[in-house]
Amino acid sequence: MTHRGDWTGDAMEDVVAIVAGELRVYPNLGTGTLGSAIKILTGLPTDSKLVNAGDINRDGHPDLLVQHSNKLYMYAGKSAPTPTVAAPVVVGTSGWDVMNLSAPGDADKDGRVDLLARDTRDGILYIYLGLANNLFGDRTEYGHGYTVTNRPLIAGAADADRNGVADMWTTVGDGTLKFYKGGSSIHGPIDGTSVQVGTGGWGSIKSIS
Repeated sequence: MTHRGDWTGDAMEDVVAIVAGELRVYPNLGTGTLGSAIKILTGLPTDSKLVNAGDINRDGHPDLLVQHSNKLYMYAGKSAPTPTVAAPVVVGTSGWDVMNLSAPGDADKDGRVDLLARDTRDGILYIYLGLANNLFGDRTEYGHGYTVTNRPLIAGAADADRNGVADMWTTVGDGTLKFYKGGSSIHGPIDGTSVQVGTGGWGSIKSIS
């Protein structure tokens, strides 16, 4: 399940999810509730993972990244009047099954969305910068020590504190929630200052975005 982007043309962010191999859009009704699902794709592997990275190809519509079969695929989206996606394009050829993905927005402020990935084997965070060809560049280490035990869930944030640098939230092994304020370049928050913003109960949360 993911969000980020208006898929129905009403200027509100909608929710996108993969359910039983179907890619579905759940319209935001603006009342704190979601409308009935709109099915836009079928036949995905049931273990597929999804992130709405933003407008990767800069055509004014939200796009999706889907992980399955150890690869990473981009589905270019088109919103209103009816949400649809184009045929998938492979943007990562191998090694993606071990990654947890998140969308930091435009981390390096070049006008293209970027991708944050955590290697679940060793807890290293990587940033993949968006390129002009709608692909992603070689990864750069963004942080370390973010194991699934120490930091079970990670969510990139476009710029929560409005200092011009992407930020990040993580849950912690003790059940709390932390906010990582981005530093002065694309390489904050590597092990940067964190602030506890949730005091307890976050261990039962299954996903943050």
